[in-house]
Amino acid sequence: MRLFLSLLSRFTIPIIIGFCLLAVLNQKWSKNQWKYTIISDGKGYYAYLPAVFIYGDLNLAFHDSIEKKYYDDHTKYEYRVPIHGVIINKYFAGVSVMQMPFFLIAHGFTKISGGEADGYSMWYPRMMNIGALFWLAIGLIFLRRFLKLHKFKDELIAFTLFAFVFGTNLFYYTITEPMMSHLYSFALVSMFLYFGKLWIDRKEVRYANITALLLGMIILVRPVNALIGFWLIFEADGIRNLLRLKTDYLKSGYRALIGILLLILPVFIQLLIWKLQTGHWYVNSYLDEGFHFTEPHMINFLFSYKKGLFVYLPLTLLSLFGLISFYKNDIKRFATAFVFLFSVIYILSSWWMWYYGGSFGTRVIIEYLPVFALLYITLITNSGKLKPYLIGLTVLLILFCQFQTYQYRYELIHWSDMTAERYWSVFGKLP
Repeated sequence: MRLFLSLLSRFTIPIIIGFCLLAVLNQKWSKNQWKYTIISDGKGYYAYLPAVFIYGDLNLAFHDSIEKKYYDDHTKYEYRVPIHGVIINKYFAGVSVMQMPFFLIAHGFTKISGGEADGYSMWYPRMMNIGALFWLAIGLIFLRRFLKLHKFKDELIAFTLFAFVFGTNLFYYTITEPMMSHLYSFALVSMFLYFGKLWIDRKEVRYANITALLLGMIILVRPVNALIGFWLIFEADGIRNLLRLKTDYLKSGYRALIGILLLILPVFIQLLIWKLQTGHWYVNSYLDEGFHFTEPHMINFLFSYKKGLFVYLPLTLLSLFGLISFYKNDIKRFATAFVFLFSVIYILSSWWMWYYGGSFGTRVIIEYLPVFALLYITLITNSGKLKPYLIGLTVLLILFCQFQTYQYRYELIHWSDMTAERYWSVFGKLP
């Protein structure tokens, strides 16, 4: 039995990716379903690639013809906004940077095979699916390494990875809407936490530089996720320790300068794009959209039937009980983790559209799932006689999440207009 569990834990990530690949082949590679891969906000995140490599047009004049050619009224989406008298992309370029190798493979293959090399024909969205699976694998590899640095057992790490892919909306945003930003943030955050902890534990400049580069990429994909940097206070066991480490790092001279440049480089990509688009180094592409910090919707964000985090992703609620272990054993770390999570929820729920439009559950929490995974595995590790019951409950929550994902796919769970009445009217029903 022990040998079986050891082999299962070793091959957990290939098994997960295999399941996800089967789901992709079923959902996106049959008939004309590939047309529904680059949709919604994902059109904006993706548009930099054809704009740069095919059309040479950062002001996106090709958008209208592409909409007519590939999309119907139900899937049309406008991601362009007028700024300084020109049209620009509302969204940041980070996802395009991360998907660029897969786009170039698709472009080359399409040209060789005689297909329409317009950036949106069949092989482009198909390669975006492959790219999403790649970045999911990267995220899981580094999440596993991060949890191993915390000295958790391999079998529990394997189960945790499985739970957080199939028991949350990470699965949906890998398979069905792979061009949204959250999967890529998840991968970057997992890498950031791993290298950040290596830097803290080993105090080596090279790990600090990699951490800096990853933070820059996190900002390029979705700037608000720079919040993850504050989790290093937890890993350093206090802000004083982290500041002391930072001071020592800055004393390393030119090597620290390299790290600062690595942090700035990804951000500079976006600044350069804005400069080329508008003639200005900085623009507010979100116009009147923004955070209303005096009017957070924390209760709705967590508990509403519309998009509530704990309603659609109850595994995250179970994970929070991992804070109890920190409270019992290390009150300072408990306080750090609690303040971090409270701050993230407060800030995210202060967005002008706190439910973030059409989505399955609270999609903006996907990037913070590595933190919830750490809390979850801490809970399971320290649960004593309750461990088998908590694992059994986790299995039920995975099945529950997959069932609701299926309902969402067939619009029993509506993408935006869920209420308590509508939720309970379809609860447990198949399409």
